[in-house]
Amino acid sequence: MTPAQDGSLDALQARADSLADGDDRNGGQWAAHAAVLDRLAAMRLDAEASGWTSLAIERDGAAERFRLFGIPPGDALRTEVPDPFADQTRDAGG
Repeated sequence: MTPAQDGSLDALQARADSLADGDDRNGGQWAAHAAVLDRLAAMRLDAEASGWTSLAIERDGAAERFRLFGIPPGDALRTEVPDPFADQTRDAGG
């Protein structure tokens, strides 16, 4: 599987990071950032459908990556929501 085919949140964030310091005349940096936000929104919808509550997109500082946190069903402590799409890209790759 090539990096372009890996649709996991980690892969999307790595792509955005790699473009962050470069020349962005063609808008690739914004497109990569938008892809990260779209993935987080999809993860939030999936988590809500699975019973997660108190969902929020957060980051620790200005230079940190965005992450989705919430309370899983049947639990009381907030944790990072796992990326369900990461499993699909791993399964497709081998």
